[in-house]
Amino acid sequence: MKTAGIIILLLLLTTGGVAQSGNTTLDQLAEQLHTAAKEGSNAVYLKTDKAIYGSGEDLWFSAFVLDAQYFTLSQADKTLYIQLQQKDNDSIVWSEMYPISSGVCAGQVYLSETLPAGEYLLKGYTAHSFLSHQQMFYAAAPVRIVREFAAISRRASPPTLPSPGKEPVQFSLFPEGGRLVAGLQNRVAFKAVNNHGDPVAVNGTLLKNDKVVCRFNSRHAGMGSFLFTPEKQAAYRIRLEEHPDSLYHVPEVQENGVVMQLLKNDQDSLVFKILSNRPGNEKVYLRLQLRGTTQAVAGGIVTDSLIVKITLGEVGQGVAEATLFDEQLRPLAERLVFLHPEKQLQISLQEVRQQYLPREKVTVKVRTTDGSGKPVPAVLSLSVYDQLFSNPRNVRDIVNYYLLSTQLRGKIHDPSYYFDNRHQDRLEALDLLLLAQGWRQYTWNEAVLKENSLQRRVLTDSLPLQVMARGKAGKEKLPASLLFFNYNKTILLPTAPANDGLFYLSPESLTIGPRFFIQYLSEKEYNVGVFNPFTAIARAEQEQRPVYVAEEQVIIPEKTTADTSFLQYGKRLREITVSGKGRSFGDKYLGMLDSLARYEGNTDFVGACGILNCPACGSGAKPVEGVVYSELTPAKRAQVSSHPFPISGTDVNRVTYKYPTYTEEELLKKFRLTVAKGYYQSRQFYEPGFDKEDPVTDIRNVLLWKPIIITDQNGEATITFRCSDIRGRFQGKIEGVDETGSLGAGRFNFSVNSPE
Repeated sequence: MKTAGIIILLLLLTTGGVAQSGNTTLDQLAEQLHTAAKEGSNAVYLKTDKAIYGSGEDLWFSAFVLDAQYFTLSQADKTLYIQLQQKDNDSIVWSEMYPISSGVCAGQVYLSETLPAGEYLLKGYTAHSFLSHQQMFYAAAPVRIVREFAAISRRASPPTLPSPGKEPVQFSLFPEGGRLVAGLQNRVAFKAVNNHGDPVAVNGTLLKNDKVVCRFNSRHAGMGSFLFTPEKQAAYRIRLEEHPDSLYHVPEVQENGVVMQLLKNDQDSLVFKILSNRPGNEKVYLRLQLRGTTQAVAGGIVTDSLIVKITLGEVGQGVAEATLFDEQLRPLAERLVFLHPEKQLQISLQEVRQQYLPREKVTVKVRTTDGSGKPVPAVLSLSVYDQLFSNPRNVRDIVNYYLLSTQLRGKIHDPSYYFDNRHQDRLEALDLLLLAQGWRQYTWNEAVLKENSLQRRVLTDSLPLQVMARGKAGKEKLPASLLFFNYNKTILLPTAPANDGLFYLSPESLTIGPRFFIQYLSEKEYNVGVFNPFTAIARAEQEQRPVYVAEEQVIIPEKTTADTSFLQYGKRLREITVSGKGRSFGDKYLGMLDSLARYEGNTDFVGACGILNCPACGSGAKPVEGVVYSELTPAKRAQVSSHPFPISGTDVNRVTYKYPTYTEEELLKKFRLTVAKGYYQSRQFYEPGFDKEDPVTDIRNVLLWKPIIITDQNGEATITFRCSDIRGRFQGKIEGVDETGSLGAGRFNFSVNSPE
């Protein structure tokens, strides 16, 4: 076979723009992708301080809100909408808003004592990350709640791989580039899973008319590949040794076509080989795109084969798509590749010992560097907790979440494997995953992007207000301004209509308090309605129920010994008794309204003569609830206009004074107020001092929660914390991102034991 030529591609479009020179075919290829890509989208990653909680505890979380294309901290979103949802019945048990600052957010969720034990999802939404008719939802962290800590030791048995031959196997084949072409060598990837989607190790044989062509076996997580050259009009099938009675059909072989093979993928370049059995010379174009941004475009002539080399240079990291087009820009072959796996934020942790005493001080020196070892500042999140409260099946971290889980639709078994340097075959396994998962599952595929362009944003950072004149159906003019204020009026924020003539609750106004008041300044009466973002979320998820990709499971060996470390925590939970007496309001805000109604809005008075609401006095001191006063009968009041006036015993009633009572609705209407919900005000995570003589037993299972750590220009930060009185194994999990969008994660472990 003759080689028609070699193209070495040096043109890189790394900024997301396209060439400005005319309407060339190369420009068209770049532009059509640029048009399809939805710009300005974000992706949210949620991290919790641990995985398992007792009811009545606080759940602490941090959120990274990154630009979905470049993985840099996003400035676009200002509000994070958090919900806690039960997995078994989808009921929402917590809904609050939290402020986002420069792409990061930290907050707290209180887990009520009354919450039932079970599995939950902590979900995060923003204006630029959640769309209507969204099929996949990634910003969800799995949470388990137990009623007593003893339940932690009774974990469900971990999943185990099925024994060969005992369970049906779903066996799928994926030709490299998408098609098998007669007379051209093809690489075919395969994937074997059981009915639960878990990988199955297999050994198989490729048959042509019942004759053996080649034998193969899976290399990683039920995946593998083999090479063969198909023939015209030949029928190929697969037989698995574990299932000899089942035959799997091989995709149809095309008589004529083009095949694309990846020959090399290293730090500097990609090398592709294009094979064709079509007659004559054919003009082809190769486009490389990364998360909807064209990185490189090349054109060439192929007779029977062509080598294309793409110099990577400063191209970003992650899953990219290489697509081969014909002269009419119709796709001929497509393939996924992973670019620059070495470009990670490196997080080193120093001065952490293997062993500590109870209440001993721990110092962790954090250092962040780029892939070449150069110090870089980074934004990190760190938690240190009792390993008893971890979920060994959930291996998600910020690296595999952004670089893999959010890039491919479908279930990925153990995504952490492909980023763990301890696995020598991780890059080979990663390439198999990209072949077996299929380019059609790429979330930045051009067809998917065009489909997504029809979606709309469900949320906004500024919540619209509906202000309508009562009984006028909106015909009356809106008030000139609204006043937002907190319960004691220490914060007052006058607000005018926006350019569109409407009023909004801006992120600034949401900082007034968890609940605050809206008052219209007009003599006319209006109804003021506040947009509920969580109602909008519920409506969108009813229209299209998304698949929650919250927990990528990994097969772990089952424990053979019982874990009794929970005994140090005691029973922990207690009976809850609630008692109450008399009338009360749900919070101090409504109590303040009640006080306003009783005093500022109450026209009752005690005249100087001592008579309640004496018409001759006309004014006086405020009456006191529970005190007995004299009050003129209605007939006598009509006769009195000034002092002195005659009075008899039949003209006066003795009454015990009571202030008027109002419902919440009556109070708000009376004062022309509306209650609005602002950002949730999280408590501060408790960190004890280093006093070892404190007589109170310290049973903290989370030793440290630092949701936001920023390393300096030298990439350094020092963290200190104190061990509790709990003996056992603790683990630290740190992860984050630098200003260029490089992601990193690290872990450390230590034990706390009493001195011998």
